[in-house]
Amino acid sequence: MPGNGLEAFSGRWTGAEGNTLVWQAFPGTAALTVIFAHGGGQSRRSWTRAARCVSAAGFASLVYDQRGHGDSDWSEDGHYTLDVFRDDLLRVLEQWGRPAVVIGASLGGLVAMMAAAEAPPLLRGVVAIDTAPQLDTVEIHRIVELLAGDAAGGFASPAAAAAHMNRFSPERAVTAEAMASSLRLGADGRYHWPWDVQVVTGERSSVAIKHEARLHVLAAKVQVPYLLIRAGNSKLVSDAAVERLRCCIPQLEVAWLPDADHLVGGVEGERAMQLVLPFLDLCQQEQRNTCS
Repeated sequence: MPGNGLEAFSGRWTGAEGNTLVWQAFPGTAALTVIFAHGGGQSRRSWTRAARCVSAAGFASLVYDQRGHGDSDWSEDGHYTLDVFRDDLLRVLEQWGRPAVVIGASLGGLVAMMAAAEAPPLLRGVVAIDTAPQLDTVEIHRIVELLAGDAAGGFASPAAAAAHMNRFSPERAVTAEAMASSLRLGADGRYHWPWDVQVVTGERSSVAIKHEARLHVLAAKVQVPYLLIRAGNSKLVSDAAVERLRCCIPQLEVAWLPDADHLVGGVEGERAMQLVLPFLDLCQQEQRNTCS
């Protein structure tokens, strides 16, 4: 278990296949804690503001780079199935060593749900952000094209990366300057995402639509409190998908995050925490009742 000081601290843990997972943690005084599992194409930095927000509310929090993202190990053989992401999260829970609610965005939300189906003793609740077992196929393909597409071979410049992004979200135009800070200049002289595009394009990728039936079976095994936050501007999770999920998870709660896109993070992630904090209080009270 990491230390209990007043300052943020960081480290490295071992994932399910001996891979390195890099994390950062923020202090808190509550017995219940929070683990953030970011979405595909994000990193632990996408959720730092949100982690600081729940830390300020008293909940110690941890953000980590999932395999193939940021500073954690990338898979040489493209092993990015949902199962290995889940197994990595279970290892994180063990090494964190504290009762925790897992807040998972997109890919991270499905991984959190799958982990909860295993009923690990330290997992006390799940917050899934704009994801469910049943996802809109057209929107899945659009997101994969956004995340990969031209990115597979890298970009000639930050401006080219910005142009790629702006084809998909012209209403939220990004600049070359903003993109430069999130790109890595490779030995080939081209600019690459700070994550492995095989996460969504490889033969053993994590694209969830291939696993829909199995994910509903796993959802029916989830017993902990469960909150789904839907992004107001996203078409990925339909009303029908929510109702099907509710049939599997009767304790499901649903909240809306207005004016948010599917890839929630940064300022929107911090805003989402205003919906999460009451849920954390509920989970903490359930923990007290269980222990009393």
